[in-house]
Amino acid sequence: MGNKMKYKFLILLFFNLLFVSCMGPGWQQQQDVERGRKLVLEMRCNNCHTPDYDLRASVPEEDWLVGSNLGFYGPSGTVYPVNLRLLVNRISEDKWVNLTRQMRKGMPMDAVLLPSAPEQDLRAIYRFVKYLGPKGEPAPESLPAGETPQTRYIEYPYLH
Repeated sequence: MGNKMKYKFLILLFFNLLFVSCMGPGWQQQQDVERGRKLVLEMRCNNCHTPDYDLRASVPEEDWLVGSNLGFYGPSGTVYPVNLRLLVNRISEDKWVNLTRQMRKGMPMDAVLLPSAPEQDLRAIYRFVKYLGPKGEPAPESLPAGETPQTRYIEYPYLH
């Protein structure tokens, strides 16, 4: 191989290594954030976890997933949509995956696809919510059966 050929090979190798390094963990993380954003919209997480999302024409992304004080009142008590931004920022990604797999039957989240979603989708949602950062206050605590909520509420069960 002549000197000119070696020089061209080294330049090509340098640019390939530079390209690959630019597509490292940061690039993959950004892809996961974008996928998580798309999944949050497709799964309609904002409908419950973002206050008045269904009533407003447009809610800025910075206000998404902060939980709600609108309760879901049913035979097993009252539950509130958790502030996912606070939850995700205090648990690990693995714990998030386990938590989403254990959602209880007969609760408002029962109809959501999280328990059967592929692990890579659950991790992308986690990374998107983590990307948004913590914001807001915790949702009210759940109430036991028979206790009437003092907040606004929707009688459950209904189709989610």
